Amino acid sequence: MSTDNITYQDSSTVSGGTLDDIKPEQRDAALKGAQILAKSLQHEGVGVVFGYPGGANLEIFDVLRDFGIHCVRVEHEQGAAHAAQGFARSTGKVGVCLATSGPGATNLVTGIADANSDSTPIVAITGNVPSQLLGRNAFQEVDIVSIVKPVTKRAYLVDRVSQIPEVVREAFVLAGGNRPGPVLIDIPKDIQQHYPRDPEGNYVLPRIPAVIDVPEPAIGGLSANQLQECMRLIAEAKRPVLYVGGGIVSSAAEAELLALAEHLGIPVTTTIMGLGSFPPAHPLALDVLGMHGARYANIAVNEADLVLALGVRFDDRVTGMVSEFIKHGKIIHIDIDRTELNKNKTVTLPICADIKLALQQLIAAEPEDCADWRKYCAGLKRKFPFPLEEKHGITPQQAIALLSEMTGGEAIVSLGVGQHQMWAMQHYKVVNKRSFLSSSGFGTMGYGLPAAIGAKVAHPERMVIDIDGDGSLNMTVHELSTCYRYGIGVKVVVINNQWLGMVRQWQDMIYDGHRSCSDLSDPGSPLQGEDGEGVYPDFVTIAKGYRIQAERISRPDQLKAAFVRLLADTDTPYLLDVIVEREENVYPMIPAGATYRDILMGDEDIKSVSGESPGSNI
Repeated sequence: MSTDNITYQDSSTVSGGTLDDIKPEQRDAALKGAQILAKSLQHEGVGVVFGYPGGANLEIFDVLRDFGIHCVRVEHEQGAAHAAQGFARSTGKVGVCLATSGPGATNLVTGIADANSDSTPIVAITGNVPSQLLGRNAFQEVDIVSIVKPVTKRAYLVDRVSQIPEVVREAFVLAGGNRPGPVLIDIPKDIQQHYPRDPEGNYVLPRIPAVIDVPEPAIGGLSANQLQECMRLIAEAKRPVLYVGGGIVSSAAEAELLALAEHLGIPVTTTIMGLGSFPPAHPLALDVLGMHGARYANIAVNEADLVLALGVRFDDRVTGMVSEFIKHGKIIHIDIDRTELNKNKTVTLPICADIKLALQQLIAAEPEDCADWRKYCAGLKRKFPFPLEEKHGITPQQAIALLSEMTGGEAIVSLGVGQHQMWAMQHYKVVNKRSFLSSSGFGTMGYGLPAAIGAKVAHPERMVIDIDGDGSLNMTVHELSTCYRYGIGVKVVVINNQWLGMVRQWQDMIYDGHRSCSDLSDPGSPLQGEDGEGVYPDFVTIAKGYRIQAERISRPDQLKAAFVRLLADTDTPYLLDVIVEREENVYPMIPAGATYRDILMGDEDIKSVSGESPGSNI
């Protein structure tokens, strides 16, 4: 991904002027910078932005409504970035967030970095101090363009009013093009206030370009030689596996993936980013692989003689010890981002291509008969199911599996980060594309609720559920206010174990049970009884403070009826605080840096893991 920073300049000698400078006959055509920005966004089909007003962007907020653009004001700019991500992830369109200068801009950075890691197309727009104050440490000034350089496809500092249409057009093309990602546009306040004029001093209405010079080269399908080599490797394979990720979703290649898998008769395993790209009930589905993925998926991909890696990046949470990952099989890696090829894993055949086009070409391949291999993989799936057992209290797996069953896997679900995220990955059987929204590469706690808000704004008719943890939700719980103010019917299911659960699990496994700073319960009022007495914080009271309907349950016999109330309609925000077994751990688990042979299937396996193990680095 390009991370060029660009300061746009044009041929005019003056950046702009005020309305008083415009000749009367030109005033009807005059638009100031903020209006030009709004008109440019309108041209891109933007109907909603997520943002927070401040001194450096009030010019923009003042004109959005004149161009039919609705702003959802969040309670923190990080929420704006995550909401834009949720909008983008659930639609495939570019999401837009808007912040003021200084702390407003820097509050976007976590969401921008998250979007970069998960290849999510967003355009972040920031106001800044007037141009003449840039670099002078003015009030609420920050060089946001330089700050986001490592985590954007491109960042623009606009210093001419007349360049706004071109910058916006290019930003949207970049954000959604090839490998999607975030783009930032920083606009000083004087540029927002001024009117464009040409070198002769005449004011003109800037034209929004329908077409611009291609800001990055288009990526095509497989070359003839690449296709021939793929055909040969597929024809020779007796134990092939399709290992697919977020690239399938980004390229809208779900139909092509299904057609190819069925044509070749090849089992399919996905990353967490690939969930929803392949039907979970399909006989060829091997579900999710990786650190907390299915044991059968990890065995299959490592015992395969050919792995077709499509739109993946060989993330460490998938590979474990990368030198041992798919050690004996051949690998065809197809990705639209050339820099991902041979970056983390050296492969047999690296190909830079558009996944959708490549899959359309590969459908002509003639495979070997892999019936025995499919039978073997199906046997592994029966032998090593995800743990799901009943206990005295509610188990997280039980709660999420029931939620999946009661929604038919049809809801859009967003996740915070932690144990609940992994349990949802394992037990929520998402059946629709773009319906599993997770901060996967960056692992941002607090992502779940604002991302759900963005998805619900995009899909008001669908059920949208934030499956969250108590620790993760606490970071952005204030966004319940956004749900109330705008009538955004997000449902929140809190998997509440009173721990930073994943941290506590690692501490038990690696740090001799030294649970430093991972206990979230009230030290003066520990959990008591089955009614959740002593739970801290009290999310039900917090939700009601934001005027959101809420309830708490703590017994298995309460679960189904509570979900019925939660799911009664798609329009009403609702929070359900589910008190679960406190000491439940996530399994399977491959310790970081280990291999699929070192997989832990239960608490009894922890005893074999020491502080010197490959998993000592979270």
